[in-house]
Amino acid sequence: MKYSNATFPFKGEDHDFVHEGDYKIVRKDLEEGIQGEAENGKIINIDVSIPKGSKKEKEVIVHEVHHQKEMDSGKLSYDDDSVTDKIANKTYTRKDGKLIDDKTGKVYEEGDDDLPHEQRAYKASNKIKNA
Repeated sequence: MKYSNATFPFKGEDHDFVHEGDYKIVRKDLEEGIQGEAENGKIINIDVSIPKGSKKEKEVIVHEVHHQKEMDSGKLSYDDDSVTDKIANKTYTRKDGKLIDDKTGKVYEEGDDDLPHEQRAYKASNKIKNA
């Protein structure tokens, strides 16, 4: 997706702004090491440590919007117990902040860039990071 500087990444009030794709962005104190998270219901949480209007904020938003779009299309789904990636034909059980591949038993940290759904989101956000 191509973003123009005129509309990306947000509009409205900076404490509760809306992405051009109608995603509600909420600044929260997230767990250690977590910069952003996509929630069901078109909500993206951004850690309060990330400066408003920064390149890092744009990068995190693009990453999480990518997850949101995959969730909206049914290609990716999250709940408290599992993550299902229909594109990669993978299901992961969530346990203690980790994802366990149901087929292989391999254990990943949440957000691990070896996970196929994370690789796709990082590909999108790296366009901002490397710009």
